[in-house]
Amino acid sequence: MYKAQGRFWEIDFLRGVAVVLMMGYHFLYDLDFFKLAEFELNSGILSYIGRGAAEMFILVSGAALSISYSRSNRQFASPSSSFSSSPSASTSPSISASASTSPPSSTSASKPFRKYLRRGLKLFSLGLVLTVVTRIILPERYILFGILHFFGVSAVLAYPYLRLKEENLLIALLFLIPGYWLGTRTFGFSTLFWLGFRPENFQTLDYFPVFPWFGMVLLGIYLGNSLYSGGSRQFAVPALENSGAVKGFAWLGKHSLFIYFIHQPLFLAFLWAAGYLDPHMM
Repeated sequence: MYKAQGRFWEIDFLRGVAVVLMMGYHFLYDLDFFKLAEFELNSGILSYIGRGAAEMFILVSGAALSISYSRSNRQFASPSSSFSSSPSASTSPSISASASTSPPSSTSASKPFRKYLRRGLKLFSLGLVLTVVTRIILPERYILFGILHFFGVSAVLAYPYLRLKEENLLIALLFLIPGYWLGTRTFGFSTLFWLGFRPENFQTLDYFPVFPWFGMVLLGIYLGNSLYSGGSRQFAVPALENSGAVKGFAWLGKHSLFIYFIHQPLFLAFLWAAGYLDPHMM
């Protein structure tokens, strides 16, 4: 077993790579959307970059949920243990006392769920902010259930699956296969759009329904429970956390939520300042 103190740099690094891919794809999307340049974003390598960034984000999110859950379980099961950890899901605690053999009380058992419920409500609320802003700026394509809405819902939905390992591989297929089938069809109702039943003539800037994307979360949970069992790294990695490139990507990964929230306004401000964008074009 390979235990780690502090953050798992590889988790932050992968998140940072996803941030760079996402920002590059979104900048090209903006140029294409405002007809400043033409890009084929729905096929070819650019479509793979956009989808790959989203998949990487979601896989890492699932792994981080499992790591956080493992640490929370150890904390509440061993109240006498001494911890040295940071609040991020990319960290591993150091425990200096043996685990208690007595089962946790119902009160302590409910504490981890409340943690994910609070996290889910926070992310979903940020998603609602984007809904309001895009509804004002781009009413024809405003965001109803984007990646922040999805992360908010999945943080709560994932809780019963966080203790599972190989079972998550099978359950993931139950979301992925029907989800990809739903993605090829439209429906004459809108009440279940958040699940993946896309309404006819539905247009939006960002859409991450539960089917198929929650399947990717479950795959991430499986990877987290396998590669970081008990909240500790189960494999050896080089000590690259202080190298320049890794450190830069890891910094982006640590601040991925903030960057996601501000990168589009910054892109639009840049295009406006450079004289390429007129406010009336929005």
